[in-house]
Amino acid sequence: MSYTSQYPPAHTDTYVKATSKYSTFYWPYYATDPTKSVLGTISGTTWASAGYSITNQRFHIDLGEAKVIKRIYYENYHDSGSYSNAGVKNFTFWGSNTADAFADLVYGDDTNWTQLTTSASLFDQHVAANQADPKYITVTNTTAYRYYAFKFADDWGNTSNMGVRRIELQIEEGTAILANRGLFTFHG
Repeated sequence: MSYTSQYPPAHTDTYVKATSKYSTFYWPYYATDPTKSVLGTISGTTWASAGYSITNQRFHIDLGEAKVIKRIYYENYHDSGSYSNAGVKNFTFWGSNTADAFADLVYGDDTNWTQLTTSASLFDQHVAANQADPKYITVTNTTAYRYYAFKFADDWGNTSNMGVRRIELQIEEGTAILANRGLFTFHG
């Protein structure tokens, strides 16, 4: 099975939002932008929550159109291999097709969101090295949603802020492609 990353229509605060950000050097949409490096310094490449906001952060992504997300690719927070304890830890994952739900960043507000089942309920801490550390979590989902939300409960022990270096939502390729090419026969 192969997967293809799906991105918001633009990497701006119109399409990617979080409960808070540390400063304008740490916009949430930096974490969804595949042109940003997953190595080196975090400034301008990573989402980080506001100072001392180390719990209960929402992170919302608008894909522009409804898609069935089946896997999450992430690189957790690190700054040139240091401070990996600021990476997000426990989370839940949600889908919605309601714009008002996407706009509401209050942690406890789940109206018009559907919680999705994931193969893990925490993001692994990034290795203590300035290197890529790609991780994947599968999603049990058969419904196309335009909006997706992470609810990050905590981090790995940092007391200043929490964050994530990269998040990409992925669709499953394979069966759909084979069916579209006429290489798959369905018997009913």
